[in-house]
Amino acid sequence: MNRDGLATDPFSLTDFHSIILNNVPHGIVMMDNHHRALAFNRPMFNLFHLPPDTFSIGMDFRDVLQIWARCTGQNSEMLEHAIRRLGMPEPFSVEFPQAIFGKQHWCLLTHTPLSDGSGFVRTFTDITERKHLELELDRLSRTDAITGVMLRRAFEQRLIEEIERAHRFNHPLTLLMVDIDHFKRINDTWGHHAGDVALHSFASICQQICRSHDLVGRLGGDEFALLLPETESDAAMVMAERLREAVARHPIDLDDLRRRERITVSIGVAQLRALDSVNELIKKADGALYEAKAAGRNGVAKCCRFHAFC
Repeated sequence: MNRDGLATDPFSLTDFHSIILNNVPHGIVMMDNHHRALAFNRPMFNLFHLPPDTFSIGMDFRDVLQIWARCTGQNSEMLEHAIRRLGMPEPFSVEFPQAIFGKQHWCLLTHTPLSDGSGFVRTFTDITERKHLELELDRLSRTDAITGVMLRRAFEQRLIEEIERAHRFNHPLTLLMVDIDHFKRINDTWGHHAGDVALHSFASICQQICRSHDLVGRLGGDEFALLLPETESDAAMVMAERLREAVARHPIDLDDLRRRERITVSIGVAQLRALDSVNELIKKADGALYEAKAAGRNGVAKCCRFHAFC
């Protein structure tokens, strides 16, 4: 014990408690009411590959966090958020991304006041495996399994966000609606597997043509949408024509016998206007798509003022 009544050994616990606390899969720090460290368990060091002298008894928990953050590449904003909540009388937890040996990990910090009011217990838990599973499930919920592009719900949510941003900053934004021409005939002639191949092939070409900040979504069946932020309709027409040409000249293998077929697409283009809502922009792009199909398919049409739907 030192003159402040604190143990000097960072692993200073009774034998019984030591056995328990040093064999749980969590880093644990016991704190007094002044946020000074009373004890650390060994997993606190092992989980994050820290040397035993990293922390010491009596250390302020803010210093513990700062040292831990430096060792794990912690985000300073998230760290400050946690520090601001340290004195709260109720429990709380916060998740942190961190880097260990150059790899992404996640940690859950939990703050629990002791029931007798004598201090706090703070635990650090490696939740990397759980977080990766959550992120993968989230990705799967937003991604079409056949094409790898966004599903309708996820795309429409991003469309809402991008339209709000475009209106707020008065930036251009253009929406493309795309149909694969005679898609039903592909399914009827070659089977649904061939239809899936056609969908996947088209989506791959889209992703090659599009820029990194453009968004591609499958709305259902053979209907796709491309969202082009920071893009006026004339530039979008150029991209749409590039896409149409790339699809038309790219034969696809429809089955294991490598029987090849060429597909074409029809594309409608509509630029966001000052008072357009999400539904209005979609309606305009759909109207332009109808014009492209009515003109014989394998073409691009732009929403213009003389169109009733624009």
